[in-house]
Amino acid sequence: MYATSHLDAWAVLASARLSERELRLIEQDSSPRFIFYAHLASPEAETHAARRGASARKFTGIGEIKTSARNSEAIPEAVHSDPSRQAAVLIYTTGTTGRPKGVMLSHRSLAYVASRGQRTGTILPEDVSLCLMPISHSYGLAIMQGFLFAGAHLHIMPRFSMPRTLEMIIDGVLTAFYGVPALFARIVAHVDQERIGLTPNRLRFTYTGTAPLDLSLRESVERVFGAVLHNGYGLTETAPTISRTVYAMGDGEINIGTPIPGVEIKIIGPDGREITDDSPGELHVRGPNIMLGYYGQPELTRAVIDQDGFLNTGDVVSRKASGELVVQGRTKELIIRSGFNVYPPEIEAELNAHPDVLNSAVVGRPVEGDEEIIAFVEPVPGGSVDTSELFRLIEERLARYKKPQQIIVLPQLPVAPNGKVKKSDLKRLAETLKPGPGLRTESL
Repeated sequence: MYATSHLDAWAVLASARLSERELRLIEQDSSPRFIFYAHLASPEAETHAARRGASARKFTGIGEIKTSARNSEAIPEAVHSDPSRQAAVLIYTTGTTGRPKGVMLSHRSLAYVASRGQRTGTILPEDVSLCLMPISHSYGLAIMQGFLFAGAHLHIMPRFSMPRTLEMIIDGVLTAFYGVPALFARIVAHVDQERIGLTPNRLRFTYTGTAPLDLSLRESVERVFGAVLHNGYGLTETAPTISRTVYAMGDGEINIGTPIPGVEIKIIGPDGREITDDSPGELHVRGPNIMLGYYGQPELTRAVIDQDGFLNTGDVVSRKASGELVVQGRTKELIIRSGFNVYPPEIEAELNAHPDVLNSAVVGRPVEGDEEIIAFVEPVPGGSVDTSELFRLIEERLARYKKPQQIIVLPQLPVAPNGKVKKSDLKRLAETLKPGPGLRTESL
């Protein structure tokens, strides 16, 4: 990636764990001059390379990599001396159908976000951490670059190993630990089940992002790891950071913090006007972290970035009097049940609080004149879930219109390579399922 930058070329970062179809769509959209396959580090990359007839080449300082034939039809992009105009990488968003969206991130946007950890004293030169996210994902890329910028030490783990990860924590190798909420949930469930103690250790903090954080998970992580769990928020389109938290150990907060320095925000209500109180609205952001646009899709770019440079995140947030933002949900995931707005993260937080639930995801299912709330839950390893208990839990803690019409237990929720739950898959599944054995339907 850095070698291509030195040549003023763009790197298209893609996970080898994507399907052949998904990679084909990315290739068709970006038309790269060469495709490189890290076949020695990734069995999936080797499979893709063999399928495409790629040949092995040795590069000084890098080693053996398989490469495609030269694409003679690749068209060079314009080169800009201004780092805010020159694209460094293209990262394609996951879960796309039809033409994918290639997010163009500039050298400036990547460097700006990478420098935040060192400049705020969050990442120290003596820090040691694990990178468990793929570098092809903006979160993994940000972790890697943040540690490089600070001169810190980062172990990249190609395949997550629970024993090795716990060993590095217990032995005091790691001083910081980053992961997605689903990974933290799995670690907590494992150490509780096996009665493994992770303290004392050298962790200064733990850190999560990419998905909503609920209080029960934060409390469990802090109990098991013995260190505060911070939360970061952003999008691939924001390289990827918008805000970061400054939690204190055990303070019970689940906000997403305040915007990082240099990033402006506006919260826009349904009437198109800016909200100045604590009412929820759509979050719009502007700053040096914002993408250049979607590759080859100017109309789509204009649909999310206005003429003043503000990006519409598509997330609904509210702002506390102290300035911290609280995510209510995504505009596209909003469920309208009997005329009421229902945000899935609120229901998911309650379900995740149950000791038998490892993770949950809530989606909407259209019915005539209304929408139903369908909840999917994944049990803790080796456990089972009594849906009757979950229905009672929701009845006790949430308004009646937020109660799911069905709670469906799955052995494992589908996840994308970046660790996010693939709600698009669950939504399609919800539309095909009928109430039956093992499923329970509740109506208002």
